[in-house]
Amino acid sequence: MNPGSDTEVGRSGARIATAPVNWNNDDLTDWRTPVAFEELLRFMRHAGYTATEYGSNFPTTVEALRIALNRLDMSLCGAFQWLPLRDDVKLTDTLKQLSPKLALLQECGCHDLVIADMLVPERVQMAGQVPADGSASLDQQGFERIAAGAGRAAALASEAGIRVHYHNHVGTYVETPAEVDRLLPVLEPQGLDLCFDTGHYAYGGGNPAGFVAAHAPLIGYLHLKDVDGRMLAEAKERHWSFLEALRHIVFAPFGSGVVDIPGIIATLQQSEFAGWIVVEQDTCADDPTETARHNLDYLRTHTDLSI
Repeated sequence: MNPGSDTEVGRSGARIATAPVNWNNDDLTDWRTPVAFEELLRFMRHAGYTATEYGSNFPTTVEALRIALNRLDMSLCGAFQWLPLRDDVKLTDTLKQLSPKLALLQECGCHDLVIADMLVPERVQMAGQVPADGSASLDQQGFERIAAGAGRAAALASEAGIRVHYHNHVGTYVETPAEVDRLLPVLEPQGLDLCFDTGHYAYGGGNPAGFVAAHAPLIGYLHLKDVDGRMLAEAKERHWSFLEALRHIVFAPFGSGVVDIPGIIATLQQSEFAGWIVVEQDTCADDPTETARHNLDYLRTHTDLSI
């Protein structure tokens, strides 16, 4: 593997990666014909990336995964995991099932796990339109349960030398700026930071650049997305669910949406951010590989990252 390549490490120490979701969206299994694992790696390499998050169709044995990654000089940057953080019994069972995956990541030189509480059907339906009065949000005890569950996951992962980052996510109880703000004070004592998702935060009504400016030290991992402002407005007007909005390409190619990507990167560089920047779009109208290439080229030409 090649963790020090020019296309992976930026001047600030930040590292650039992609994610399988750009080709295979597990939330929309009928979106496109699934791309097989090794072909997916070749597409990623063709688009200019040398690191990726772990995907649902990746090998589950260390040897097979290492051979495939090494063949294309690729490395693993992290993995995403849904967890039933508010249900102690279910969480116990899920963490037992997670242990082999943690061992696999550790053996393949991966040190980051991104987690989120489970999607909630009614919140998926009201995505981007969560009432400001908190009537559809958790109470304080609910946020404390999320943080406590996340802390359990972090403790388990730490045994494998893996850091855990909490992902703000549309369709969960940590979507809006107010909900993120309520989670932060109870999350930090558990020893976790954020995998801040710029697109999900904007979808939930927030200003991603403003959040990064205010909370850069709390961000250990970044999912970098742009958002089509007109499509988001239409999604809210038509009361689309989050999945419906994904079908209508609510996340936009870099530079064509409302997220200040250059500003976010500049702020993170000033804060000496040294984590992973994972370039995501989730769904796209054009060829996913060419879209992934465009987004990487945008970072090359509009930021000071040396990639």
